[in-house]
Amino acid sequence: MTNNINHFRELVDQAWEKHSHNHFRAPTALDMEVLIKTCLMPLAIKTQNDSFTFVHELKQEMHADLKYVESLKNEIDELESDKAEFSNMYDTLLQECVSNDVMCSYLHSLSDLDAHSELQCLYLHKVKECECLAQKLSKQTKSVSK
Repeated sequence: MTNNINHFRELVDQAWEKHSHNHFRAPTALDMEVLIKTCLMPLAIKTQNDSFTFVHELKQEMHADLKYVESLKNEIDELESDKAEFSNMYDTLLQECVSNDVMCSYLHSLSDLDAHSELQCLYLHKVKECECLAQKLSKQTKSVSK
């Protein structure tokens, strides 16, 4: 921008020298018209074009920023959806774990019952063996006492 201003200053100085022919006099309407046409109008047009370019680029950047913000919002929505899905999966797994713990406790108690029943059966079997031995002993004792 500074280069443009310096360039236009040079143009103004050159135009002023051309039209004043190195002697001091008040600028005429023609001098002013030449100054406006050769220096000020091109500067105004360039400034206007630069403004349009700037506004256009600014709008493009704003549009890109809006698209980026929208993509971030979509990503956040997807993450929240994933979070809800994972939360549901966690609840389901937790319920399954609790159910499995209950089932394991139940099976363990059944296993304990089976072991207890087995011990009772062994006990009954031993009791029968003892009764049989007692009967044999009783028979032998009767036969010896006779």
